[in-house]
Amino acid sequence: MRALLDPKFSSYLLRVGDGVEESNEKDEIQIPSKLNIPFTDKIASLNILIETIFPNINSYNLDLSLFVKRAILTIRNELVHEINDVLINIFPGEETIYYSCDENINTCIVHDQEELFHSLTPQGLPPHKLTLKLNAQVILLRNINPSEGLCNDTRLLCKGFNTNVIYAEISVGIHAGKPVFIPRITLETPHDNFTSITFKRKQFPIRLCFAMTINKAQGQTLDFVGVYLKEPVFSHGQLYVALSRAKSIDQLKVLIRPPTPLIQHTDYTKNVVYHDVLQAASSF
Repeated sequence: MRALLDPKFSSYLLRVGDGVEESNEKDEIQIPSKLNIPFTDKIASLNILIETIFPNINSYNLDLSLFVKRAILTIRNELVHEINDVLINIFPGEETIYYSCDENINTCIVHDQEELFHSLTPQGLPPHKLTLKLNAQVILLRNINPSEGLCNDTRLLCKGFNTNVIYAEISVGIHAGKPVFIPRITLETPHDNFTSITFKRKQFPIRLCFAMTINKAQGQTLDFVGVYLKEPVFSHGQLYVALSRAKSIDQLKVLIRPPTPLIQHTDYTKNVVYHDVLQAASSF
């Protein structure tokens, strides 16, 4: 684990990761008050989180280093898309929109499902409608050329737009500042038990990454992190991964949306930890 500036927070984080942090009768743990953004209203509270993580967003074109290592993390892809849509709308500059070409690959289905495909954004695929602006940050969804730094999860800054090519610049890592070209390619929905509809999508293999899923952020270090829990985490270690992306307690904020308006405390949330997994890992 990275060294944190606040030893008390470091200790708290370890307890969260080990699943031993004190919990209430609903098996929820408390988020420290210094991290918590009190929930009042779904729109107003989210706007506070956005403004906290991306303050004065209109000035970012003057100093891009202010935001290339900032992100809002959340549970599901649909929430990621919602937040990215909000942020690209307020991000300065003229928008460029790319629409995908979607094609059915299930030969057993002969009728046209193009409109249905357009409405879907399966995990690992870019959206049908990809809205971009100069200097907006995106994340790569495929390994295109690893030797040149174009790997899955590489973050990039958009620098120019053409019909079938996007000019970009790698924003983090050992290749930071390197100019690259991102082609429009054909992608397929993942072949797994979670994908009931399969199709091909021709689109640029990128997504906006003002916001990303907690799972997508695993292994990445960020300078300032917002965590939006519209619903509790649902898999082992997710909360720990989200909280540990920041370097210190001063660079982290958490917004918890209560499941019902009757719940007044908005600083408690689930922490899913399977102790069998930890025991198995420690045996290696």
